[in-house]
Amino acid sequence: MLFFLTEKREIPTASDIHALVMEGAAFATYISCDTTAYRRLMNNAAVKKTLSIPAWLNESAIAAGLNFSQVLQEALKQRLDIV
Repeated sequence: MLFFLTEKREIPTASDIHALVMEGAAFATYISCDTTAYRRLMNNAAVKKTLSIPAWLNESAIAAGLNFSQVLQEALKQRLDIV
């Protein structure tokens, strides 16, 4: 699916579910896919953010060897209930 989107190709139309031939206990069903939501979820491109924190907090975090980007990501995920 991503290939079609990155290559700007038209996504094929779904097969007619009634035209499919099933054998034995097999069955066909519809599956919906929100490709926009999926792309947003899988887009791990870095985005630069500028923010301000108190000087004392900055100094303490640097002294502790914290990775600011990682801490911010973890905090945002926690706040947004993203596992």
